[in-house]
Amino acid sequence: MKLRDLEYFCYLYQVGTFTGVAKHFNVEQPTVTLAIKRLEASLKTKLAFRNRSKGLIQITPAGEILYRHASNMLRDAKLANLEIDQYTSKKIRFGLPPIIGSLYFPLIIDGIIQDHLLEDLEVDETGSQQLLLDLQGGKIDIALLGSPLPLQNNVINTTFLTSRQFVVISSKTHWLSQSQSISFAKLKSEPFITLNGRFIHSEVLKVYSNQAKFHPHIIFETQSIETMKRLVERNAGIGLLVKDAIRPSDELSLTALENPLPERFNISIATRKNYLADDHEQAFISDLFKLQTILN
Repeated sequence: MKLRDLEYFCYLYQVGTFTGVAKHFNVEQPTVTLAIKRLEASLKTKLAFRNRSKGLIQITPAGEILYRHASNMLRDAKLANLEIDQYTSKKIRFGLPPIIGSLYFPLIIDGIIQDHLLEDLEVDETGSQQLLLDLQGGKIDIALLGSPLPLQNNVINTTFLTSRQFVVISSKTHWLSQSQSISFAKLKSEPFITLNGRFIHSEVLKVYSNQAKFHPHIIFETQSIETMKRLVERNAGIGLLVKDAIRPSDELSLTALENPLPERFNISIATRKNYLADDHEQAFISDLFKLQTILN
């Protein structure tokens, strides 16, 4: 079976017309028809037929089976091309969330410089949720990820390094500044400033809110940790943030959570399963492992 034939078939499954497939791939319609016929001849079964009453192509049960497997085959072929290109480029495609990048990555930067790896880094800086998708899709090959619970994923290998505490942050003029600890349920009426869905913080806020049986009143979402902190400083709302992100210079009060949930800021090294790291990527991963000793 040809990969291009499988691409045509998978897109036919999605759009339901030969015309739509031909237009998408910029080919003539007979080219698509011939590709489907080749697949049917190879598999010795009918994959699709024309439903004239609906004006669409209907996929047979055999076609349904092929679509599931072909989708995985095409994804793996794409990843193979990306990994082969990467292997010959000698670049380290690395995912680094902003919080980890600002707080923890500098702790190991001297070793990375000494190993002459800094110039090889191509860094993707965004939240851990997005980086996990980038890793699965082949945009990056190695990442430091934050997660509410230790990561478990069918296509990702992870090595847990450490976990850090979440705290409630507020202005020093807010009533919370007088409390060393608080039950999350008592924050029901408070407006929240939060990091957006690319960060795990929004997920952790949702978990705590669900446990406390209320929907948080989010008045502003941002992808900037500094913006979040400055708005909280001005008493625009309160926030939930990993404790290490608060610096002594921040005009913020920190309040611990009573009876904290298992969700914490867990930091892990992640790669795709079966990813073949070259020598300088292995050296880089070894440098990342040093965080485990430094932070624990």
